[in-house]
Amino acid sequence: EWSTPWKRADIPKLKPSERTLVDMGGKRALRIDADAAAGGLLHPLRLPGDQAWQLSWQWRTEQRLDKARFATREGDDYAARVYVLLDYPLDSLSFVTRQKLRLARTFFDPDLPAATLSYVWDNREAPGTHARSAYTETVEMVVLRGPQAPLGQWLTESRDLRADAIAAFGSAPRTILGVVFAADSDNTGESAESYFAAPQVRRAP
Repeated sequence: EWSTPWKRADIPKLKPSERTLVDMGGKRALRIDADAAAGGLLHPLRLPGDQAWQLSWQWRTEQRLDKARFATREGDDYAARVYVLLDYPLDSLSFVTRQKLRLARTFFDPDLPAATLSYVWDNREAPGTHARSAYTETVEMVVLRGPQAPLGQWLTESRDLRADAIAAFGSAPRTILGVVFAADSDNTGESAESYFAAPQVRRAP
């Protein structure tokens, strides 16, 4: 649930979103308000990636981001998104990616993951659409909810993390490092109000 060891996940140089824990009809939920802002809540993990793990959660958003454009730099905003942080051996990455990752870990964040799955609630693309991030080839974007998804209503997700990682990056990760629940509207300058509840990671059946 939302007790420790959850911690804030902010992006350097960006206005942070507001994160609060609220009760909604008896449901304990994380509320994220992103007003031209970005950020989320991180739960560190240390799970062996060669085993099958199932991540499940509930989410809802109150409005769409009109100006957002999937997997583009200028429109890279999502009313709700979930990151799964993955560790791969450096020698499994391309030379260019290895060098970029080494530099980023040296100068910005020593714990930067080698790869990331990003499940998003998009305003235009249909569920199942996927693409690499416009910012880095180490992030695979996957649309779970699109423009037809109802607003202001809880929806449930369940993902096989090992299967999704293999589909995105060609092999299972060495380790699953963490999960981040987030929202961002910094590129478009819009506002998002979204909620997350019932996060759970368990062995896949």
